[in-house]
Amino acid sequence: MSGSPGVGQQQAPEKERWFGEFEVPIGTSLHWRLGPLSFSVQRTEGEWRLQKDASGDVYDSTLNLERHAQAEEEPLDSSVQRFLVANDSSRLRVGILLPDRSIVSRPSTPVSIPPGETVRFYLSYPVWISLAVGEQARLLTEFPSHQLSDTWFGPNTRLGSVCYATRTRCRLDLHQYPHIPNRANTPLVVRNLAADTLHIEKLQLPVATLSVYRAEADGWLWTETVTVTRREDGDMAELLTGSGAPAQAGTAELVSGPRQKVQRHAVFRAFSALF
Repeated sequence: MSGSPGVGQQQAPEKERWFGEFEVPIGTSLHWRLGPLSFSVQRTEGEWRLQKDASGDVYDSTLNLERHAQAEEEPLDSSVQRFLVANDSSRLRVGILLPDRSIVSRPSTPVSIPPGETVRFYLSYPVWISLAVGEQARLLTEFPSHQLSDTWFGPNTRLGSVCYATRTRCRLDLHQYPHIPNRANTPLVVRNLAADTLHIEKLQLPVATLSVYRAEADGWLWTETVTVTRREDGDMAELLTGSGAPAQAGTAELVSGPRQKVQRHAVFRAFSALF
């Protein structure tokens, strides 16, 4: 699926956005390299074809979009997903979504917050891609840019939920690290107002309640700032989601809204669980 541009290929300008609306006439295709994900969308008579591979390096910072003006029909095999349509529209809408479950992050090194302290660090995780076609933007499919493993988060095997698992460095300054284009960044403020030290072994973040923003200056993807307040000993905390893009993003555009609504001052199990 990868390769340098050749005959019939046109490389998109670097400043061009890789998501949004595209025209893909019959007989042409688009090819994306987005961090660890490569995917191609081809328009043929009566159908759209999707081929994807998310097995690349999770720290790959590649961002590239190629237009194949005279694409040859690729052989049909199990890696090609076909979507049959009755209309002849060439409009494709590529969207960005946050994962459809909560993210459970485990710090790569032990992290503790003393009583009375308020700290801010950043969580980063892969986004999902949605594909919609036609004038009505009918959804064809959505898929992760990198598949995270499943985990259970809860006090026991009966109370809790299936989440996605990831590791985090609890970064205090995100810009000290390279930009990975398929990842969204959440500024997380943790307020430990309890009388004991908070040892973070696992941290649950309900990302389905957050929006996606794109910073105009550098193209980084952000969510609202999330504030988690722990008032008593234990794993429960209050959740407060900020309004709009965080200050760290600068001028930013809204890319997609939350998958689900949440109470503004919800109480949830935020920290270490037994399972």
